[in-house]
Amino acid sequence: MRIQGRKLKGDREPQKTVLNEFSKSRTIVFWENETRDRVDVVYLLGENDRGFYSQEYRPDTVAKEDAKIIDITAFVINEEKRTCRFKLCDVKKDVGGEDVVRHLCQQWQASYQYLYHSVLAYLDGDTDVQGELGAITRNFDVGRIEKELNSLKEKLEKLSSDQEKPQMLARRKGQMALPALREMAEFLEKVLQGKISFRMAGRDVELPVKVYHSTYREPEEYYCRLLV
Repeated sequence: MRIQGRKLKGDREPQKTVLNEFSKSRTIVFWENETRDRVDVVYLLGENDRGFYSQEYRPDTVAKEDAKIIDITAFVINEEKRTCRFKLCDVKKDVGGEDVVRHLCQQWQASYQYLYHSVLAYLDGDTDVQGELGAITRNFDVGRIEKELNSLKEKLEKLSSDQEKPQMLARRKGQMALPALREMAEFLEKVLQGKISFRMAGRDVELPVKVYHSTYREPEEYYCRLLV
């Protein structure tokens, strides 16, 4: 099945939430006005390459209120060579706190599911698919993530110890909290290792995670170049 998007010709601006398609090399600017972050999404397309881009991509089958959208969905397909490369990236001012990492992991998982069910599942079975999940940020705080991880491990040890005690209340609390804490600890550990893994449609998925650092430049903006 040939994947198709909204044709993006000349100086036509990409439309949000839908897949915009083009066949010539170009640079698409992502701009976040609130934080003044700019990302140049660069496509260098070869023969038979087709580029696709979406900001806050959400398939029609996903309700707006239920969606966990990501800032940048970018990929290139070549049916002749049977190749596909993709990058799913979100722009964050800082990455480090447990809540931020949890939300980012949820965004990554959802965006991959959207891409898989809309695009990847329809490619020829022998297509070589290579992709990554990305965070574009001014500050990827490894020290804070490690601290959050150590704190979670301490909580897990304490709850595991409480479960061995005869008190029923402590045991119930431990049973309720343990799965969520284990899942979060696994996410933090994987992110520090530069990857993320999860279950989707009955199978295990593992994808690399890459951090792109944005830098300050005049006049008052933070800039990153993302090569698809």
